Amino acid sequence: SLKASLVQAKAPVNFSSMKEAFSPMVIAFGIFCMYRGRRFVVDAITATETEANKSVVEDSTAAAETQLEQTYLDWSWTFWLGETIVMTSFVLNSFEKRPNLLLALASVPSLLLSLWLRGRFWRYATLLGFEGVIALLVVLAFPVMEMILESIVEEKMRKVGEKIRAHDARMKEIFRRKNERQKGGSDS
Repeated sequence: SLKASLVQAKAPVNFSSMKEAFSPMVIAFGIFCMYRGRRFVVDAITATETEANKSVVEDSTAAAETQLEQTYLDWSWTFWLGETIVMTSFVLNSFEKRPNLLLALASVPSLLLSLWLRGRFWRYATLLGFEGVIALLVVLAFPVMEMILESIVEEKMRKVGEKIRAHDARMKEIFRRKNERQKGGSDS
């Protein structure tokens, strides 16, 4: 048993180790909910005509043969719950500290995003494409913005340096005049 092996190894079970093990279990529960949400069977009645009924044109009372077909739901509230749990868990795992406010802030977008995605592949692909475009813009725009900001800061520093040098020259001139007055006053 796990408890006996921990006692033998003298490894203390503390809250942080339990917290690290909790995250994969929550993700596994979310994935199980997603799996289970797609496994609800729906009975659909489809009407098909038999070959014999197709040949009878004059008989208007030819009944359509009904057939019971079992399909699975594409989306359910259980799937939505699992998808929300998985998204929220992955967002929270991106941060070192996990305050309750972060849980609330991560849950709301995950709820709304999972309502839009609904487990459809092309919606996930669209979202990933959108993220890729944003990443490309960031990769291209940030170096340009850095160069612009660097030139602005350099110009400002040059102006500040000129003002400091001018102030230093004024202070040296005032100090020189003051020394001349003191020498002139002490000579008489």
